[in-house]
Amino acid sequence: MKKYLLLITLALGGFCSFAQSLKDINTLVVLKQFDKAKTSIDSYLADAKNASEADAWYLKAFIYKALGYEKMNQPELGKGLMADAFTAIKKYAELDPKAELTKNEENATMFNTYFILKDMGITAYNSQNFQASFDCFKKTLEVHDYIFQKGLVGPQGLKFAVHDTDIVWNLALIAKELKLKDEALMYYKRIADAQVFDENAVSALDELILHNKREKNSEEFYKYLAMAKKNYPSDMPYWEAQEIDFATKDLEGEALYAKYDELTKSLPNNYVVFYGYGVELDKFIYSPEAKGKDINPYKIKMEELFKKAVAINPTAEANLQLANLFYNSYFDIQDEAGKAKDAKVKAALLASSKETLNKSTPYAEESIKVLAQLKEYKYSDKAAYKMALEILSNTYKINGNATKAAEYEKKKEDVD
Repeated sequence: MKKYLLLITLALGGFCSFAQSLKDINTLVVLKQFDKAKTSIDSYLADAKNASEADAWYLKAFIYKALGYEKMNQPELGKGLMADAFTAIKKYAELDPKAELTKNEENATMFNTYFILKDMGITAYNSQNFQASFDCFKKTLEVHDYIFQKGLVGPQGLKFAVHDTDIVWNLALIAKELKLKDEALMYYKRIADAQVFDENAVSALDELILHNKREKNSEEFYKYLAMAKKNYPSDMPYWEAQEIDFATKDLEGEALYAKYDELTKSLPNNYVVFYGYGVELDKFIYSPEAKGKDINPYKIKMEELFKKAVAINPTAEANLQLANLFYNSYFDIQDEAGKAKDAKVKAALLASSKETLNKSTPYAEESIKVLAQLKEYKYSDKAAYKMALEILSNTYKINGNATKAAEYEKKKEDVD
């Protein structure tokens, strides 16, 4: 940065095209009497007949930049000077399309404006003056974009990339700190749309996915979800969880089941899809809405779903769901057998009920096996543990194995 400032000072000393009063102001600059120079240039440009002089605007940019540099560690005071320096250098370029003065100094005034504002933003942030930091970084980004759009080249061939990801990320974080939600989202979007997928972009994508999920903006949600899944596959379970939640939110009944059917095809290896679908069917079967309906197809579907869930991830919950499904079905078939008039039908149903009951055993035992590995138990874990043990105790009791039934009953009492 000091080298750029030196280049400007040397260039200024060579200008001879200034009007006499501008030469006097230039002398103040050479003597580094910047406060006096500021008063003089402001007075000069306040005169309407001088307002269109390109050289005067260049000189103002240099003076204000120099004063801003002196207040590098005082962002509240310096940020306004730097903003005015930027306005002045743009005005100079507008009035003098050839921009000889900035060419002579290799656009150092413009580039220094960027670096000084950036340092002010860092200083303000480190002192926890987040508003001043935000203002400085916002202006820094504005300078960056101008430099890039104009294709300006700085000292020693310095060029800016199209995306200033560090500054944009700083702005996103500080905007969030200041609770400037719309501004934060704008910067997150800029990071994501730049498609520079570094460690910062994953957080930006997450913010955008969650925002569009809340706003129910399907197009934007799936746009950023696709980016996230493609570029951060290690977080796939999380991305798919967001996708499932978005797809099923506010749906009920057959509409919900139809959506789950779609998800089983698009996410064929996702445990949450199959387990969640099964749970929804389980809730329906025992709800008032199921009365009068043939629930056997739902039970068959539940069995398929929970078995698929167990195949993907043999959790205690999925195994217990299967154990409970077969256990409850045993009693349903028993009730049906009790109503049967035909002896052969009754016998067949009773045999089927016993077979169904025994299907619950391996799943209940697997559930216990998984739960037994836990080091700490939540209330829900204890409840699941006791349910699995009760299923096993009753199953063995029904099968006439009093010893095994008593063993599991004792374990159930020991859970607490």
